[in-house]
Amino acid sequence: MSFDAHDKQIGEILNRVVFDIPRNQRKYVWTENNWKELLEDVVFSCRKDVTPHFMGSIVLENKGKKDGLDYYTIIDGQQRITTIALALIAIMKLLVEYGMDDDYYGTLDYIRVKNNRNQKRPIIVSDYHISLVNLIEGIEEKKIITNQTMAAFVDTKILSKKKDKILGDALKYYYNEIKRICENSNDHTNKLLEIRNAIINMTIVCIVSTSEEDSYTIFEILNARGQELEDHELLKNYIMRYIQPVDRRDIAKTKWEEMELKLGNYYKRYISHYARHRFGKAQGDKDSDYRIIYKNTKGSDINALLNDIKLKSEYYLKFVNPQIQGEDKNCTEIEYEVFSFFKKKRQEQFRPVVLSLLHQKELGNLSESLYEQSLKFIYNFFVCYTLIGEEKSNKLQDVIYKYAVILENNYSYDNLKEFGHTLKGKIPNYDWFLNSFRNLGWSNHSEMFKGNKNKHRVQITLEIIEKYMSQKFEIPEFTIEHILPDSESEENAHIGNLIPLEMKLNTKCDNKRLEEKYKIYENSDFATARGITKRYKNKEFNIAKRTEFLCKLVYNYILEITQFDYKK
Repeated sequence: MSFDAHDKQIGEILNRVVFDIPRNQRKYVWTENNWKELLEDVVFSCRKDVTPHFMGSIVLENKGKKDGLDYYTIIDGQQRITTIALALIAIMKLLVEYGMDDDYYGTLDYIRVKNNRNQKRPIIVSDYHISLVNLIEGIEEKKIITNQTMAAFVDTKILSKKKDKILGDALKYYYNEIKRICENSNDHTNKLLEIRNAIINMTIVCIVSTSEEDSYTIFEILNARGQELEDHELLKNYIMRYIQPVDRRDIAKTKWEEMELKLGNYYKRYISHYARHRFGKAQGDKDSDYRIIYKNTKGSDINALLNDIKLKSEYYLKFVNPQIQGEDKNCTEIEYEVFSFFKKKRQEQFRPVVLSLLHQKELGNLSESLYEQSLKFIYNFFVCYTLIGEEKSNKLQDVIYKYAVILENNYSYDNLKEFGHTLKGKIPNYDWFLNSFRNLGWSNHSEMFKGNKNKHRVQITLEIIEKYMSQKFEIPEFTIEHILPDSESEENAHIGNLIPLEMKLNTKCDNKRLEEKYKIYENSDFATARGITKRYKNKEFNIAKRTEFLCKLVYNYILEITQFDYKK
């Protein structure tokens, strides 16, 4: 490994050089907390007998010299270098406002350089943040910025508000804060020069390598504990470092950028779920998502890893943005019902194992019908375990992580059934389930059962029963009908006295006796409502017995994994 490492002042680094931020580097993400912390360190170092502020290390790849300028690719350190450039632009704006022209031109050379052909070059160029060059070139237009506010300057130089708003925010922050500090001092012009000089005199360890491979190796060593970068950023660097052949890196960067763009804010969560989906996580294992992937793929085909990450990211879009129609359609009707339900519930627990099921379906190992039946089972289990049983879904992690890996790497029908049986085994026993089921109910006349939470639990439970009874997974909206008037007793609020019913039919049931309601129920599109007439007309209707009947139906049939058998 060949590299040089030297302690340097920022002023030495920003001298006849051009820094390039490649596409595979993360975007500028520093926030006000970072800006404030740096400025506080700078201002503190302005005091007498205080050594210049130390900024840590940066890793650069030497790209050679051209027309008298040294060109470097920033491998690690773009957040700090970009922030320094923005702070110097803010200071230059204040130098103009204070009439300090000589100091303004003296500072210009730290953000803009000239080559041997007298051509101007910005000190830093970003493939992503294209407005950065615009801001550097714009501050050189002294006549224009003299009578221009900082806000107006930012507005005219930011080319993409979506990508580069953060650059403008950083610039305005430094301008406003440095101006406040200067104007609160006895000599604002001298204070401004103190701050500028403190920035230029900051020290940094500059590590320069002559090859991209060595640069990424150094970068990974410096970030081995993930203290500076997040898991998804370390993973990105790992892939870019080991992708072979080297000329495929541009293709790899493009794939990664496409994935980031599509997943947006869900990108970090996806990487975490991908790690669990592919490699699981043993109980008590404290490895990060990145380390899990790294340990399991070190020395393997990194091209295959990237392709798999990209492929599974397309599956993941179904979870975070399910679409049933239009150009962006990505789901079947059953997928849409299940994934929309889980998204609304903010339930992400099952994503690793569903990624495995999706992949096996695409490979042709899992039939469409069995895949959909598996989704229904997961949906029904979640309702029974979490909404009826009110158990915490985080207790399911060990099962989900274990079987995500098994179903991804060693799929078989028996393993699928084993997953279902193991998952159902998380429900303690029938007596526990019956007790939870008896606590289901809703009524505005009962203190125990009133409220949206109780109503929602009942609605979802009636839905899964109706789906089973009608053999239709997509059912229309309904109102909750109390078979016996809920105003008469608290018992009539229990689930055994409730059915789904259309609004127009529910209205007709007002103030009618049960014997009169049977005729109305017969005209319902809901199998559950019609079933009441068939089962109880001319017979005794007992709420407690019907509650237990529904409980057995859910526990023994709707929640039974052997329903997969007829779909094999």
